[in-house]
Amino acid sequence: MILETLSINNFRVFSGENTFDLIPRVKYNKKRPIILFGGLNGAGKTTTLTAVRLVLYGKQSLGMGVSQKEYDDYLAKSIHRTKTQAATQPNSASIELTFTYASQGVENCYTVKRHWMVKGKNQTVTEHITIAENDEPLSELSDEQCQGFLNELIPIGVSDLFFFDGEKISELAEDTKGEALGDSIKKLLGLDLIETLDADLGILLRNESKKGSSKDRKRQIANLEKELEQHEIKASHALEQFNQSFITRKALDSEGEKLENQLSSRGGAWAATREIAIKKQATLHEEQRLLEESLREVFSGNYPFTIAANFAQKTLVQLRSEYTHKRHTYTAQVLNDRMKSLTKSLHGFLDQDDFQRVNNAIQNELGSFTDSLGNLQVIHDVSDTLFTTIETTVNNALTQQKLRLTELHKRLSDVSDELDKAGKNIARAPEEAQIKPIIDKISKTHEKRAMCIALQKKQVELHKRHLRDAISVARQLDKLTSAITSDEEQVRTLQYATGAKALLKGFSTELAKRKVKDLETEFVNSFYRLSRKEDINLTASIDPKTFTVSLLSEDGREVNKDELSAGEKQIYAISILEALARTSGRRLPIIIDTPLGRLDSVHRSKLINNYFPYASHQMIILSTDTEVDEAFYHELSPSISHAFKLDYEPTESCTRATEAYFWREQKANAS
Repeated sequence: MILETLSINNFRVFSGENTFDLIPRVKYNKKRPIILFGGLNGAGKTTTLTAVRLVLYGKQSLGMGVSQKEYDDYLAKSIHRTKTQAATQPNSASIELTFTYASQGVENCYTVKRHWMVKGKNQTVTEHITIAENDEPLSELSDEQCQGFLNELIPIGVSDLFFFDGEKISELAEDTKGEALGDSIKKLLGLDLIETLDADLGILLRNESKKGSSKDRKRQIANLEKELEQHEIKASHALEQFNQSFITRKALDSEGEKLENQLSSRGGAWAATREIAIKKQATLHEEQRLLEESLREVFSGNYPFTIAANFAQKTLVQLRSEYTHKRHTYTAQVLNDRMKSLTKSLHGFLDQDDFQRVNNAIQNELGSFTDSLGNLQVIHDVSDTLFTTIETTVNNALTQQKLRLTELHKRLSDVSDELDKAGKNIARAPEEAQIKPIIDKISKTHEKRAMCIALQKKQVELHKRHLRDAISVARQLDKLTSAITSDEEQVRTLQYATGAKALLKGFSTELAKRKVKDLETEFVNSFYRLSRKEDINLTASIDPKTFTVSLLSEDGREVNKDELSAGEKQIYAISILEALARTSGRRLPIIIDTPLGRLDSVHRSKLINNYFPYASHQMIILSTDTEVDEAFYHELSPSISHAFKLDYEPTESCTRATEAYFWREQKANAS
């Protein structure tokens, strides 16, 4: 299949008719598969993917559980609206897609056009779809038949593997129970059709059984069938209620986000901490008071000595010298008195010569000692106790008190800065009365959301309960059916139907096993090709009954998906999608919207080099300038056929498309 042209007319951000040539071109004797759409957020990238899905699948493109009214509302709101009030607003829109599709060796060209219009006071929406095959309109088909034709040509379950966006990647990445993967595999293999056929055969068996059964058996079967129908209706109703509440919940989430933004814009973030800031301000004021009191204590104590530190040091040196001099002088006096007494004693028992020699020796020693005292002038003449007190006081002032003052001053400065910040925060915060209405609205929105979640849980439980009851009733019907016999023709029919059911069950099981094994192999090949060398080496084991995916490391340990980074989860999901696409055996184009948002540069480079150029014969990438940036564009360029740049013009409230790509615009325009 090749998508050739896409024409979008008055759809969402596109005003008027916008036509895109999607056929891969040949450059330098090589067909290049990649068509690149570049645009900033809101410029229409997702709208382009939505347009392809909408033109092919209509209401089904919006998902399960969408009512006709919801679909009509969606179509009406999707018609482009200009900001200019004077301009005539369009009341219709259309999407047209031309593509070639080969089946059994025959290639045909199809043009599908979906057109809708809003008219009348009641704003009634009318939709019409046409299909042309090789330029010949298939006029014999009604709108419903046209949709059925497209569904058979490209089943929506298969297209999900080829036309996907970040939401599909996220759904597979976060799918821990295998539900999303299971649905994809069933649609891929046609197992959903087998389940439908199995259910139809069960109905056939019951209907055939009733023909030859007794009145009592017929009555039992009729009652059970009625009960089964009621359970199916109730289960379907519960599912519809769940889907409706899901839409309501998304609306409440959006409303809550708007209110939170509104609260933040009015200073709600400051208001949330206003009381804390006020308490902190009071604490800081008290600390400031205590610090100032401590400073006064320092100033009233020994600290003034530091003002004349040099003079205090000189005075201390003088006092220490006087202290030492006085001690030595006193010692000399005491020694002199003692020596006089000693001399008298020696004079009594020494002769004159010996006494003279001894006395000379004593006088020489005393003379050298007294000479060392010098002629220091004692100025202050303080007591020893007072000198010790002065010395301790001055040293304390010049060391401890000075350091204490520095610490107190620094902390007082820090407290003053914190007080200024707290005061500014309090001044920024609005009064409670100003934001109370918004807070009340947020509270009510949270209450409604909680009620919505509770309703969802209730509806899920109801749906499960009625399904369990329906299964139980169906088993009772099967037992009654197996107990009834009829004539030869009826018995043969029942045997054929029973055999077909058994065959279908075995076929479904065997087909699932084989395809799951192929899927595991394709996943491993894809994951190894797209992951980094330092990423964990994974293999996949898929249960063919539940389709639960178990990721196994090199040593056989099961890896919880929560252990993977956001980038690894996305690579895992893209690998699953590629494996599913390859296992399907179909050659379809791939359209991928914003695929690189959660990846680091290494993972992005892996996708750029190992996925985009080889995943399909036609790869349409919808990207921002930060995903496929200038460096990645250069790496992709050998595989890029051409590119479109989507520019949203706020003044005209619409998007303009040119064949270019961000920084390639001037060159493209010149060519």
